[in-house]
Amino acid sequence: MIAMLPFVASAQTDTTVKPKIDSTRKDTTYKTVSDTAAVAKLNVDTAVTAVPMNCYKQYVDYFSELGAKPVTDGMQLVVIAFKKKESCHCFMGRVEVSGGKIKAPLYVQTEGGEYKSFTDLGKKLDPDFVITVGNDLWTISNGMSVVFQTADQEYGRLFFYKFLNKNKQMHKEAPSPADLLK
Repeated sequence: MIAMLPFVASAQTDTTVKPKIDSTRKDTTYKTVSDTAAVAKLNVDTAVTAVPMNCYKQYVDYFSELGAKPVTDGMQLVVIAFKKKESCHCFMGRVEVSGGKIKAPLYVQTEGGEYKSFTDLGKKLDPDFVITVGNDLWTISNGMSVVFQTADQEYGRLFFYKFLNKNKQMHKEAPSPADLLK
């Protein structure tokens, strides 16, 4: 019989669950690899459901860490990330850039490779938000658009992934004491 254990993770924290096998025992311990402290110990006949990774946060973190070159004028490929309180979705797309600013319309790529307008997804920018933000809405900074809000209270951002710095020296993380002191 498969028993489900509750797995709790913060809505603001992304969690990846990786197995850690203990060869001296017949069970498997699952540990989280993130800044959460959630740990679930499982028996062989137990399953766990993990929270999917937050693609929006992953892109923000990656761009914030590596930085990006200035985005050039022309039609540019982007990742379009939408986020609500409990979920997020990321799509491939393209948008024109002119004078270092985003120029509407935004296009979303279909599975067939075609590009359809942002509004074909049923998404529209919140008119009150557009008025409040003004011309800053079209700004690109560090390879990312400013955060925008849709009419259905979803937040979004464009990531100009072709301009991401790839050669920045990242800091190497230390292994666990148990692995380091073997």
